[in-house]
Amino acid sequence: MKSKLLSFLLISVSITLASCKVAEQEEDSSQPIENEGLIIEVLIESDASYASELEVDINSRNDPQTVTEASIEIPYSKTFVISTDTAFPISSTTVKATAGEDGDWISCKILYDGKEVATHHSEGTSATAACENKFIDNILSYQ
Repeated sequence: MKSKLLSFLLISVSITLASCKVAEQEEDSSQPIENEGLIIEVLIESDASYASELEVDINSRNDPQTVTEASIEIPYSKTFVISTDTAFPISSTTVKATAGEDGDWISCKILYDGKEVATHHSEGTSATAACENKFIDNILSYQ
């Protein structure tokens, strides 16, 4: 009888300790994790003081975002955070801008988590920079 009671107590204590550990892990998992997402940076540079016809399209499954501006100050920088809680969270990113009349060149860059994934430089009258990164480019750029 003592043997059965001792076994029962040992099993009860083990179960209690195990459930405490599970509860502790559940509490830890509820803590927010910083940077839970893909950080996309868009950069526009030019010798002009402004750019016109800015178009930025982030084609994302959960967080599609679009920015259109008739005119922006140069240099221009904008950061987007895209949720990565789904498979293939982003299909493409496109950026387009035209140098102001007082400039001869314009360039654009797209960065994913600090890594350059697309760039374009254009020169001349009404120079237009156009950057694009498609899903297949995303796969190739992370290999």
